Amino acid sequence: MQTTGMQHRVMSVVMILALASAICGASPQEGRVQRPQPQPARDAPPAPPPASAAPTRSMGTEGRVGHPRPAQRTVDQRRPTGGIRLSNVGLIGGTQVVIPPAWKRCGVLPDMGYWRRRDLMAEIQWLSRRGFIPVTPLGDGVDSLTDFVQTPAGWRAYGLAVPAGGTVQVEVQHEKLGWFRLMMVDKWGTPGPGMLQAAIAHQPVLVTYKNPGKEATSVYVIVDDPAWWSDAKYPYTLMVRRDWNPSSVDLTQVKMVVGLWGATPSVSAEFRGRSLSGPAVFPH
Repeated sequence: MQTTGMQHRVMSVVMILALASAICGASPQEGRVQRPQPQPARDAPPAPPPASAAPTRSMGTEGRVGHPRPAQRTVDQRRPTGGIRLSNVGLIGGTQVVIPPAWKRCGVLPDMGYWRRRDLMAEIQWLSRRGFIPVTPLGDGVDSLTDFVQTPAGWRAYGLAVPAGGTVQVEVQHEKLGWFRLMMVDKWGTPGPGMLQAAIAHQPVLVTYKNPGKEATSVYVIVDDPAWWSDAKYPYTLMVRRDWNPSSVDLTQVKMVVGLWGATPSVSAEFRGRSLSGPAVFPH
């Protein structure tokens, strides 16, 4: 009996060793499910170019992004406020100056929330991808003018030259003044140095700018009248006050049609001042 028990034990040990040997000698891939290898997709679009190959706009002398060339402009963007596409914005015949599209006419006295929603800064940057922003340059001899905004856009822009260290003050006057505001921007359509106070004010109707640079420059003032209260019968008056004598300061080298802006004389304006002549003033 003892001999028989020993034989059973020996057989059991032998079987265990044989089974272990078979397992250890098996191929590592045996008994595993093979994962399918990815196959190249048919008619797949080519991989996008690296970020470094993307087209870039030319840089201006001040390190800012320059006005895009026609080949670089995107003409199928949605308007910041929705609705119209950039490709549907028209141009003034024979020019690259855009025709500002319509805004919904304001029907109640604007409050801070309304002015925030009416983002003309974003509008100008959006329109600049289609062409140049219309602006009426004002000569140094113009102290005031009467005019009305473009409808149905509801705004109009003017260009002014300011010498180094010079200060200019612009004020809009109208019997419905609570519906108006002024904005001041640089050649790229953004509040540049010295314009922050006008940019953050709730509803400025008078803006003051002091040129902090060492060279003469151009600034752009936008009259915003979203309810279209100004027209030929009830124009607004734009007052321009300077702390220098235009007859003793030469600003002919200043280009007021630069960056995003393209000249469009306001045929409705009535200019008043010491002089209505000069390269920057258009006859009405």
